[in-house]
Amino acid sequence: MTITDAEVNLRRATADDAETIAALNEHVQRLHLQAAPEQFTPIDRAAAQAFFATQLAGQDAVAWIADLSGQAVGYLYAAEAHRAANPFTIEQHTLYVHHMAVHPVARRQGVGSAMFAAAETYAWTHGLSGLRLDSWLFNEEAHVFFQRLGFEPFVTRFARNL
Repeated sequence: MTITDAEVNLRRATADDAETIAALNEHVQRLHLQAAPEQFTPIDRAAAQAFFATQLAGQDAVAWIADLSGQAVGYLYAAEAHRAANPFTIEQHTLYVHHMAVHPVARRQGVGSAMFAAAETYAWTHGLSGLRLDSWLFNEEAHVFFQRLGFEPFVTRFARNL
């Protein structure tokens, strides 16, 4: 895949885009599998496609496909997250970004920024208070990108395998 300087075009994804999203996901899945093989499964495009088709057919998911020069080069998959108030935390309504991927040849061309701008607009117009996401510690390149967009680390998860 080669990309020339082009404008980023976004569109809302549907269940019909599951194959495209599954293919775009492979770059990120490969990174995760190489960094933490004890946590991630080998790439299975058919399983990923079925997963995305199911998710995008539901009411809760929202996703965008980004293209440059007519080629799909990225996707962002999210869902509204509602957390009821309890004696310790306030009620929260946010847009949780489950996945985001940009094909390596299309990085640093505004694709990720455009997708996050669309997600932020969605959250704003749906009365949500913000965006949330998580990222594995090994994915430092993503952390730099997220922080450049204004995201700040706010919680640390710990794990202990037995």
